[in-house]
Amino acid sequence: MDNVELDPPVVAAPNRTGLVLDVATVGLVNPLAIGEEPTRPYIQCTDERVFLLPTALRDWAIDVIAQHHACLSAGDTPMFPRQIEFGVLDGGLYAELL
Repeated sequence: MDNVELDPPVVAAPNRTGLVLDVATVGLVNPLAIGEEPTRPYIQCTDERVFLLPTALRDWAIDVIAQHHACLSAGDTPMFPRQIEFGVLDGGLYAELL
């Protein structure tokens, strides 16, 4: 993995758009690591670029991964690929499935 950090833009207002990426998958770097630095979430885009996400989005990534696997287990349409918007609004980092 190239370890390219995602740098979401600051969004001035809720009706403004942050960085929108076409995402093929959301995952965790070394999810079974014990005693090492915290597991980092990442995204892989449909154009093969890979970005490490800020650790503040780790819980979001875990929830999205769980939702995706629940969809697959239920025989529903896979959640990916899809667009995800990333940004910083009012000092808080966000990721939103579009």
